[in-house]
Amino acid sequence: MHQRPFLVPLLGLMGGLCATHHFDLMFPPWLAWLCLAGSTALIFFRSAVPLIVAVGLTFFVWGASSLAPFLYPDLSSTHVARYTGYGPVIIEGIVDSRPDVRPSEGKFCLAAESVIAAGSTLPASGRLIVYVKAGMVPFLTGDRVRFRAKVAEPSNYGIPGEYDYRRSLAYRDIHATAFVRHADDILLMRQAVAFPVQRFFDRSAAKLGDVIGRYSPNEGGVLRALLLGERGFVSKKLEEAYARAGVNHILSISGFHVGIIALVIYRALLLLLSRFERLALQFNLRRTALLATLPPVTFYLFLSGAAPATVRSVLMIAVITLALWLERETDPINVLTMAALAMLAANPPSLFDISFQLSFLALWGLVVLTPVFTHPLCTLDNGVVKNVILLLAASTAATLVTFLPVGHAFHRATVAGIISNVFIVPLMGYGAVVAGFAALPLIAVAPVAAGPLITIASWLVALSNRIIEWLARIPPVPLHSVTRSDLLVSFLVLLGLTLLPGRRARILVAGIGALALSALHLPAMAGGDAKLVITFLSVGQGESTLVSLPDGKIMLVDGGGAVHGGGTDVGERLLVPALWSMGVESIDYLVLTHPHPDHLEGLLYLATAMPVGEFWETGQSTENTSLAELRARLVAQGVPIKHLSAATAPFTVGGARVEPLWPCDKSPGKGADNDDSLVFRLALGGTSILFTGDIGAPAEDVLANDPARLRCTVLKVPHHGSRYSSSPCFLDAASPQVALISAGRRNNFGLPAPETLTRLVARGIDVYRTDRDGTVQVTFTGETWAVGTFAKGHFR
Repeated sequence: MHQRPFLVPLLGLMGGLCATHHFDLMFPPWLAWLCLAGSTALIFFRSAVPLIVAVGLTFFVWGASSLAPFLYPDLSSTHVARYTGYGPVIIEGIVDSRPDVRPSEGKFCLAAESVIAAGSTLPASGRLIVYVKAGMVPFLTGDRVRFRAKVAEPSNYGIPGEYDYRRSLAYRDIHATAFVRHADDILLMRQAVAFPVQRFFDRSAAKLGDVIGRYSPNEGGVLRALLLGERGFVSKKLEEAYARAGVNHILSISGFHVGIIALVIYRALLLLLSRFERLALQFNLRRTALLATLPPVTFYLFLSGAAPATVRSVLMIAVITLALWLERETDPINVLTMAALAMLAANPPSLFDISFQLSFLALWGLVVLTPVFTHPLCTLDNGVVKNVILLLAASTAATLVTFLPVGHAFHRATVAGIISNVFIVPLMGYGAVVAGFAALPLIAVAPVAAGPLITIASWLVALSNRIIEWLARIPPVPLHSVTRSDLLVSFLVLLGLTLLPGRRARILVAGIGALALSALHLPAMAGGDAKLVITFLSVGQGESTLVSLPDGKIMLVDGGGAVHGGGTDVGERLLVPALWSMGVESIDYLVLTHPHPDHLEGLLYLATAMPVGEFWETGQSTENTSLAELRARLVAQGVPIKHLSAATAPFTVGGARVEPLWPCDKSPGKGADNDDSLVFRLALGGTSILFTGDIGAPAEDVLANDPARLRCTVLKVPHHGSRYSSSPCFLDAASPQVALISAGRRNNFGLPAPETLTRLVARGIDVYRTDRDGTVQVTFTGETWAVGTFAKGHFR
């Protein structure tokens, strides 16, 4: 504890935060004070062990109690979140932080002041995040604005593997959202009414960004990210290339950037001060230059938006600078743990920010693993070869320790960064960053003089972009099943490598860690469990159902998507991550009930993300470009296409019986209509589920003529619960015990319709809805069945 005084408090605090975040463990704040008093009393004990345990427990309790105000806030009666459900209201408030500005969209946080509803002006408080769907946000921190929008409560889809959007906003003290169609719909009431200091930095950054954009129209987006922390002007294609090449960290201002900038400032100040002999005689110029480096670095911290990685870097540079100024030796691990402890004490939820995690892990890996990798080079003379090897070792260390966390967050990781950093770090770090940073003060006083420096930086960025685009061709490593257990094991291994001094002990820890990770991913026994499991995925105002067949084979019925096409890629954002998180790596039977966007679009990404065994559809001709693209992608992979209709004889797959019921010759549709949807019953023993696509009353009337074939245990309600579907005769013929409805939360169509719900409830049918229940899972054993809903990471 004496050698690592901040490690036990940091581990205790992190443990408490994780216990609350993942398991909802809560302690009253007074208990942390009680533990602190107990720790103080133990100072006088001879043995240090009780004190260490008490300190760790104190910080654990503190961590476990510090998230309660974010997760379970006591919102005031005037909080803007109270206006959810009012319909469109007029909201007025102050922009309280730097807006996220992009060329054609944006978002900003607003401190609400008043709401005009039903002709009355009411007081409002609290924060909300405002999404601007089109247009560039022209406002700055401190501006008072007014706009008309619906106030909504942040919500998740309720699907496995999704990003916890609601909790991430709660950690920022945001409990309401609003959407505005265009930036022009927001009225500026008054400029600069609050936050003058922050506004100064934001205004300065905006002006600098505009000048960079004028001098460098092509590479200006990357330069703004490098120098000002504004990533909104980097194209998605280029950002994807940076990620695939393993140098995405370059686009975030971190220790890499700040360290180089601090070194440049120090060298420049030392050179300037050495010109004055009197100063050289009276002061230690090196110590003075070191101390004088802190103010401009701190100024740059706020100019660049004070991101977590930047804050960590400045804190560490400040500690190291002060230690050097005091001529005291510093331990990098102590500096790192102190910076982490300070940041978590100031803002506990930052532990769950992926940028915070990767930033600290990467630096921790550099400190611990780089010396291990470079130990054989001790006898090598300094030179280009040694520097390149050192850079490779550092890049390998950072890649190794962040490999699993990156895989957990993004379902893939890349080793291309080991090579990429050898080229990109000198070009971007010691080239573009230095030239661009030197241009920033000149932009304010002599823009013409800044032009050549921006041009040099732009040329270096352009060269780097070409190298990155070439290295991005190296395929990433798919990591679809990284769990929290994997992250815990890797963290414990890194902790062991940090604390254990001997080489043999470190090798033993690494070996145990590798065995533990391997044991966590032992292949499952072949075959299924003789159960039919239906997982009705919550994908918004679309539809997708995962079917686990009795023999273990996997079927997917539809893939969700936006109602009118376009928008968020449901396949990439929701569907495929959900399948991966549930352990699904391939689809044996891919089924499309009909080619409307809300059923088809998610399958486009899936068709390239995982193997498909067979594709089932109705095969009816339709002029649908998305369906043609899906067919082309599957055919290119050699996937056989099977056409199903009422004329198809029942057959068995995976131990379950498939009975196609529709479409037939009497179908009233025209190939692409809802009434041409594929309808089939999937049965196991005496239990079954009826898939109905989006059929309406005309198709239902025909199907109802044969109740014996239609009867089912579970009904997938047609057309998201539309009032034009689920007719009385159809429901009576099917006679289900459970009804599943897929509908988007607060959708604009009013689905499911009240009339449909009334008809279902009147017949004693249990209704489950994805807009309220999230993902729903039904398990059939052949004679019995059970229903569960997805909550807190598992079905229950």
